[in-house]
Amino acid sequence: MINVGIFWAVPNTYEGGWDFYEIKKTYSVNSAHALGFIDYPYSHYDKWDDVRSNGEPHDCYYYPRGRVLYDTNKNKHRIFADECLDEFDLQEIIELFEIKDFELCRDEHYVSVFTKKHNAQKQSPTLNYTILRGQDKIGENLIEISYGETKILVELGKALDGDDEFSEIEKRVLETHYNAVVVSHYHADHAGFIEYKKDCPVYIGSGAYRIVKAMCEYRSKKLANNITTYKNGKSFTVGGIKITPYLCDHSAFDSFMLLFEAGGKSILYTGDFRFHGRKDKTNLLSRLPKKVDTLICEGTNIGSDKPCISESELENQLVEIMRKTEKPVFVLQSGTNVDRLVSVYRAAKRSNRILYEDNYVALITSAAGGKIPHPDVFPDVYAFTPRVLRGKRKDMFFEFEHKRGLRQIPKNKNFVMIVRPSMLDYMKKLADKMDLSGAVLIYSIWNGYKERDDMKAFLGGVKDLGIEIIDLHTSGHASAEDIELLKKTVNADECVAVHTELRTRGEIEWANLIKS
Repeated sequence: MINVGIFWAVPNTYEGGWDFYEIKKTYSVNSAHALGFIDYPYSHYDKWDDVRSNGEPHDCYYYPRGRVLYDTNKNKHRIFADECLDEFDLQEIIELFEIKDFELCRDEHYVSVFTKKHNAQKQSPTLNYTILRGQDKIGENLIEISYGETKILVELGKALDGDDEFSEIEKRVLETHYNAVVVSHYHADHAGFIEYKKDCPVYIGSGAYRIVKAMCEYRSKKLANNITTYKNGKSFTVGGIKITPYLCDHSAFDSFMLLFEAGGKSILYTGDFRFHGRKDKTNLLSRLPKKVDTLICEGTNIGSDKPCISESELENQLVEIMRKTEKPVFVLQSGTNVDRLVSVYRAAKRSNRILYEDNYVALITSAAGGKIPHPDVFPDVYAFTPRVLRGKRKDMFFEFEHKRGLRQIPKNKNFVMIVRPSMLDYMKKLADKMDLSGAVLIYSIWNGYKERDDMKAFLGGVKDLGIEIIDLHTSGHASAEDIELLKKTVNADECVAVHTELRTRGEIEWANLIKS
């Protein structure tokens, strides 16, 4: 007994490859007609409605297709198939029709609309982008860059206002096959679910990788072995796309702009950047290309009138505050804002104070290493723990070279301590051992967090301890002037804003920028 029939190959957009749909009929070998072939009696046109899914928009000639016959003269099957399907692609058909020996044949009749479009793209592919998410949100970037057969996902940004469950778009990109993922830096809205993408290479800066790895270890998670690191100015290639990373200034350590080039076209993606940090903007601007086709630019501060003082100016103001009081100084800041940690440390050193980093921040700064102040090397930086640690976190804490407990810290009031809203109980315990009235808390994060219930409770508790609260912050993102300068430098034909709430603010400002 042998099987003959017809089939279609429908692309699987999530996993890659083909899903095969077949209709077959079984005959005895003795059923041959006069020509010596056993054939299926129906055409693709006759049977398309029997196999297509509900709502399928294409006709029976759209997808690659084929026919399976049996040659009784040669005692083998003949598989007539669309030219884009090779023997490896047809392995599932071989199994479905229980084929032992066959001859693969080509016939122009089976060349599909899909194949013709595919061949046209192969002959003249273009570099394209698709913004999946991020044009109407601060952060949560998900961008696709494609060129012919190559498709790259840029960023793995987690929704900052979401829960632990993945959104539908996040599920989709986790299920979709990409040639690679390229991440600009380690902030959660850019790399929030990096450990879950395991089916392709994931590229990230070498310093950022160390921090991501440390944060995963802190949460008792493990990165897969598909992570590959890149370095400033060192180009690498994914499929047909050349990628060049450019180290830029941002509140995250080891952040990069990314240049994508293919087919004579270029796309510059800024990631998150600013020109008022510690890195020299002149150096970056001199290395960027003088002409790009598309600039995909962060626009966090477009439409905002908040000042962007430099980190150096912020450091000087920190010094002034620290020198005015003889009491402890607490700094409420993001634990991953390494630039701010450097500013705080430099100010503390200039004010003859030591710096305390909690066990989580100390883990991040130690992973960054080098000149970043951390308790493994710097003699005036100490790790502390605001709560009882157990298991691996306890082991990690005791590995720090310099550390102090709650009993030791009050012995010297001339210190600066990095804190978070979850540390109110710890500050109360500290207040039981030393007088904190007249101490200072420097609020150095986004002002909008003050509307959150946990922040209101924390700041209220701090005031009850007699601690003065002073606002001192500068953005980790580019100002409108920064964006204008970048735009003029790279002379982009097209400018696209991401990482912004342009749907609700800033449309006029951005429109003016891209027209100027």
